[in-house]
Parts: sequence; structure tokens; C-alpha cells
Amino acid sequence: MKKIQLVLALFVGLTTVASAQIKEGKISYERKVNMHRNIPDPQMKSMIPEFRTDKFELLFNESASLFRSVVDDEAPDPFANAGGGGGGMRMNFRMPTTTTYTDIAKQTQYEERAFFEKEFLIVDSLKQYKWKLSEETKTIAKQLCKKATTMITAPQMRMRISRGGENNTDTAANAPMKPKETELVVWYAENIPVSVGPDNYTGLPGVIMEMDVDNGASVTTAVEVSTKYPKKELVQPTKGEKMTRAQFQENMQKLMQDMQKGGGMMGGMRIRMNGN
Repeated sequence: MKKIQLVLALFVGLTTVASAQIKEGKISYERKVNMHRNIPDPQMKSMIPEFRTDKFELLFNESASLFRSVVDDEAPDPFANAGGGGGGMRMNFRMPTTTTYTDIAKQTQYEERAFFEKEFLIVDSLKQYKWKLSEETKTIAKQLCKKATTMITAPQMRMRISRGGENNTDTAANAPMKPKETELVVWYAENIPVSVGPDNYTGLPGVIMEMDVDNGASVTTAVEVSTKYPKKELVQPTKGEKMTRAQFQENMQKLMQDMQKGGGMMGGMRIRMNGN
């Protein structure tokens, strides 16, 4: 009888540990962006890697979260030698950095973005997404996750190529970028009952552990979950020109158009190509 009680006690203890919720901590993510998706030129594709991987982290507790870029200055840039030395071309890829603070109690977000040497502070209420929940599950970073989907609107990325001494008269390349509606697939962990995730995505019964934009165009996946995090760094950002999300999008549209007129660009990446 004592053996049965001991086995039952161990089973209950293990079940309790397995179901223990994580309400504060740090999640490390990797984002894999398909660089070839919007490049129609085969020669250009051969000059750059197909994917670029960047790192992020999410600090969180029950009242707030902070999602930010993790910059490793010592890591080699896979695009540093893109184009080779004999082609007379140089490419300089710069990914925009971002910090998103979510005040869960006040339902407000503060996004601090550095974009082409300009700093912006976007302050707005949480965006409401129409999530479609599924019972499909998979394990990510040792956390059991459920699937959810929604439709989002995002600007299309376009590359314009210019070489020294040439005039680019491609009207399609110079045309304003039009928003594109695409599917967002996410996986969230109910075991971490904090309604936040990468970037500005919220509104699910658990933290978002993975998100796939446009069927593999950009995939952000959690690689590690820790209950330890720098609590003093979970603070609201304050740098940059303050504006609403709508005002920021309007500013970005104008900036993109100006950059298309002045040189090659693709989304948040600048390409400089010098021909001899």
C-alpha cells in the first residue's frame, strides 16, 4: 500500500512540475528571411545567400514585455562579400533594428525603431487581430504549442538595381510599393500565459513561440526559454520621433519612394552597387 501511495505521489509531483506555468522570463528567437523570394534575376540570386538569420529576444512578465533585436558585432556578415571582387559591385545590407515594449495592463505599445540612421518612437494601442484557433499542436523550445492563423497587411519588398553611370528607367522598380495581404501562421504556448510575442503581435492565450509570414518568406522561431532575465532592462523605450503607427507607415512609404528614386533598395536593406 505504501508503494502505491509513493508511486501516486511521484506521479502527482511530476504532473505538477510539467504543468507549471511560466509567467516571467526570456525567450530567445531566430528569424530566417528568404532573400531570394523577391529577386527575379537569377544572376543576382547567385550573388547572395538564400537566407539571412537574425537574433531577437523577448523579456516578459505578467504586466509587460520587451521584444528587441540582438546584435552580435563579432558574428561574420554572410553578405559582406556578396557580388565578389571581380564583378565591380558592392552590396551593403543593413537590417533595421527594433524594440517593442508592450504595456499589457494599459493595452499600449511603444516601438522604438532605427531605420536608415533615423529613429522613430511609435506609440499606439494594441492592434486587434482576428485569430483563427486550431487544436493542431507541436513542440517548440520544449514547450507544447497550438496553432493560430490570421491575415495581415504588409508592404511588398522590391529590389531596384543600379550601376555606376547607368540610368535606370524601369518604371516598375520606381512605382510605389502596394500593401499585400498575406497569411500569418503562429504557434503559441498556453504554458506561458502571457498574451505577447515577436514584433507587435498579441491577443492569444499564450506567448507566440513561432510565426511564419507568407509561407516561409520570414519565419521567427523560439530556440530557448529561460525563467531568468535582466528585469532592469524591461523598461519602456523613449528614443526617437514620437508618432502613431499610421503616421509611421506614412513616413515609411515616403522614405521608401525617396530611396527608390535615389538608389537600390529592398525592404529594410540597402544595396549599393558600383560599376567600373
